[in-house]
Amino acid sequence: MRSRLFRALLPLLLLSCAAASAAPIAVDVPPAGLSSSPAPLKAFLFEPAGPGPFPAVVMLHGCGGAYAHGGELNARHLMWGEFLAAHGYAALMLDSFSARGIREICTVKYQSRTIKESERVGDAYAALAWLSARPEIAADRAVLLGWSHGAGVTLDAITRQPKPAPAFRAAVAFYPGCTTRAKKPERFHPYAPLFILIGESDDWTPAAPCEALAATVAARGEPIRIQTFPGTYHDFDNPALKSAHVRKEVPNGVHPGQGVTVAPNPAAREEAEARVLEFLAEPRP
Repeated sequence: MRSRLFRALLPLLLLSCAAASAAPIAVDVPPAGLSSSPAPLKAFLFEPAGPGPFPAVVMLHGCGGAYAHGGELNARHLMWGEFLAAHGYAALMLDSFSARGIREICTVKYQSRTIKESERVGDAYAALAWLSARPEIAADRAVLLGWSHGAGVTLDAITRQPKPAPAFRAAVAFYPGCTTRAKKPERFHPYAPLFILIGESDDWTPAAPCEALAATVAARGEPIRIQTFPGTYHDFDNPALKSAHVRKEVPNGVHPGQGVTVAPNPAAREEAEARVLEFLAEPRP
C-alpha cells in the first residue's frame, strides 16, 4: 500500500523539488560588444534541477520593466521562470531598463521613448552570449521569449542575427505590436521558427496585424505560426491580475484617448503554457 502511494506521489514530489530549485539567482550580463547598455545588465537565472546541459530561454520584459512595485520580479516573470525551470529549461529573465536608468516606458508616447524595441536586440544577444559560455547550458538549444515591448524586441531579434554572435533556435512572442511590421512584410524574415500568442480582443497590440503578418510570412514558406485566444486581452498570462481594467495612463495608438485594457485569462494562460512547451520541444536541426 505504501509502495503504491509513493509511486503515485513521486511525480508530484519530483515537480516540487524542481520548482524549489528554480529560485532565481541575480547575475550581471556584460554588454559584450552586443548591447548598447552603458553597464552590465541585471538578470535573474532560474536553474533546473540536475547536472545539465540544459536548453535555455532568454526572457524579455515589456514596457513596464521586470519588477513589481515592491522591487521584486513581477508575478508573470517569476511564474514563467519557475515554470520553465520546472520543465528542464534554464530561464534567464533579463532587465533591459535599470542599467540605463529607466523605470518604465508604458506611459510614455512612442515618439518620446528613450529606448526602442530595436535598441534592445543587442541585449538579447548579449544574454545569449553569456549563457552560451556556461558549461551547464546547451548553447545550440537557446530560445528567445518576450512579452509586449519585449515581444517586439523578439520579432526584431529573430529577423536579424548579429555576426558572429550565436543564434537563437526559436522564438516566442506574447502579444507583440505587429502593425508597422504588417505594413512591410517583405522586410520580415525570421531565421528560426517564431510562435506568436495574442488575445483576439487585445486593444493595446491588436491581433489582426499579427495575423496578417503571420499569414504573409507563412505563405512564403518561412517558419512562423500564431495562436489567438478569443475574448482575451493584453497581459492575459499575468497571474497578478485579478480582474479586467483600463489603463487610462497608457497612450493608445489604435484608439487615441481611450487607454488600453489588461485582463487575466487563466484558461488561456494554461493553454499558452502547454502550447509553448510543445513548441520548445519540437525537434529542429
